[in-house]
Amino acid sequence: MRYHICGGGAIGSLLGWHIRRIIAGSVTDDALSIIIRPYQLRQLRYPRSPSITLRNPLGGHRIVGGFQVEVLDETHQAGQDIAILRATRDVSPTDTITHPTYGHIQSLFITTKAHHAPLALESLVRTRRISPATTIVLLTNGMGIYEHLVDTFFPDPSTRPQFVLATNTHGAFANGMFDVSHAASGQIHYGVVPDPCGRDHHLARTPAYPTQPDAPFYSLHRTLSMLAALAPHLSTTHESIPETHHRLVLKLVVNSCINPLSAIHNCKNGALLHKDEAKATIRRICEEAAAILQRKAAEDQANSDIVSLPDPTDESPSSLNGTPSINRLPFVRTMTAGDLEREVVRVAKLTAGNYSSMLMDVRAKKKTEIEYINGYLSRLGRTYGVETPENDRVADLIRQMEPKRPPPAHS
Repeated sequence: MRYHICGGGAIGSLLGWHIRRIIAGSVTDDALSIIIRPYQLRQLRYPRSPSITLRNPLGGHRIVGGFQVEVLDETHQAGQDIAILRATRDVSPTDTITHPTYGHIQSLFITTKAHHAPLALESLVRTRRISPATTIVLLTNGMGIYEHLVDTFFPDPSTRPQFVLATNTHGAFANGMFDVSHAASGQIHYGVVPDPCGRDHHLARTPAYPTQPDAPFYSLHRTLSMLAALAPHLSTTHESIPETHHRLVLKLVVNSCINPLSAIHNCKNGALLHKDEAKATIRRICEEAAAILQRKAAEDQANSDIVSLPDPTDESPSSLNGTPSINRLPFVRTMTAGDLEREVVRVAKLTAGNYSSMLMDVRAKKKTEIEYINGYLSRLGRTYGVETPENDRVADLIRQMEPKRPPPAHS
């Protein structure tokens, strides 16, 4: 089977390096492709024979090749033709869908920036490379991406691909295209989103998997097998989806403090702990987040029908009421404001010498992931009737620091 990674940045390159090494050492006929944007192709020195350089903190490096580079079709803008985007609902899990150049994708790891994920998936859906037989692993920052992708591209649960949600704590940064430094070891935890139609795939937890590509959940089994094979190298752990969701929420709160504040104060993560203003802001954001989590947990326990999580791009009141769908994920446990603040401090100390990705984006005058971090926390607050003035203030400051979008062209 061919594994695809969408995103050639630091995490995509780190993941690709290890997957390629695993494939090279196996007896299977597996293969790897990394999907990049058209402008990135010009950054490759040898596009027909690409390689990934992995550097360690001690200055050593190792290189692997033997994978294929594929380029996204960006000839259309996202959302231009919803009828085309939803065309896959007529495809059965065993049908073969081919792109004129690359072909159908069975296993897809998305490692792009959060706001790039919908644009990338739009291209893959529009060119009919994604089907219900595809397994998609979301390894992005922030929250709300899964809900947005499902609502936009896969509204019919019966034809939805299988999704795996993952959270990553590895520290890595890109030195160039397919040149990555693994600065700090971490962990990757992942869980399988329950099948929306109740079809059994709990057997995916077993190490065995179907040998025939047309077998039910073949790509899910193979994807989970690859994730398990990564355990000795990237400390991957399979857990229940509520546990993964809890980790994602906890990371969301940490990122809602460290990422924007490091960008606002233009400093490394650890320096925030020496700034009274930043520490006060962290405390207030944690208090707001704790109130949201407690309110959500209470409603989850009181209602048998759990409220849907909000779409990060929909500000309409109807989007906050929730509709019955598989987008509903309960919390395993709640945390107090003190618990959240201690976790923020722990992570800030652990990554004290690092520059946050949001600070790097602001310095590079790029769009940030604020809408999927603080923006998502604000929307979650509105969903559960909790005001978030401090979080909103911080989000607005980052929006003001982002590059202004050019005005629409006049016809």
